[in-house]
Amino acid sequence: MTAFRVWKVVPLAAFLSLCTLAAPAWAQNREKAWEVNPYFGQFRFDKVDGATLLDNTWDIGFRFGYHWTKHHMVEFGFFGGSTDSPDIDVTVDLLGGQVDYLYNFFVHRRDKVVLYAAGGIGVINTSSFGFVSDPEAIGDQVHSSWNIGGGIRLFGGARAGFRFDVRRVSFSDGGNEITYLEPNIGMTIVLGGAY
Repeated sequence: MTAFRVWKVVPLAAFLSLCTLAAPAWAQNREKAWEVNPYFGQFRFDKVDGATLLDNTWDIGFRFGYHWTKHHMVEFGFFGGSTDSPDIDVTVDLLGGQVDYLYNFFVHRRDKVVLYAAGGIGVINTSSFGFVSDPEAIGDQVHSSWNIGGGIRLFGGARAGFRFDVRRVSFSDGGNEITYLEPNIGMTIVLGGAY
């Protein structure tokens, strides 16, 4: 019975997605518009001095922004993920917030495809726990961070589409400069705005 429902639902979902992408779109990024972006992605940690301090892991997040002009946008974001340290038995939770500036480049005459560059600052809370002999390896710390990146928005309708984003994030933890790449994908929804 369940396989029968899936057989009906998958083609219907594919058909509705194609209809959304085929629909005409006009000026998705309007002045004075709000944009929300739930997403999921991955933390891909760089090695520090040739050693892997943290394993790569999945993350989820939510961003909301305000377009004060068609090209200029400020965005606030929250994210979180959990990972392990491969050398010691420690689990590290990363929770963060950031404020970013985005500049939009419109590459389609009806604004269905929007490239953007982004950069900003934020804070990351690392919470580590586990069974280790060094008690200083366990606990909560808050770190300042910075990020730079860009992405693309693909609109299927006048107010909704998909967003692909890649960010390079850096923060300092106990004398180590931790850097990771964060590719992610999510929905983007534009609310309000002037025509």
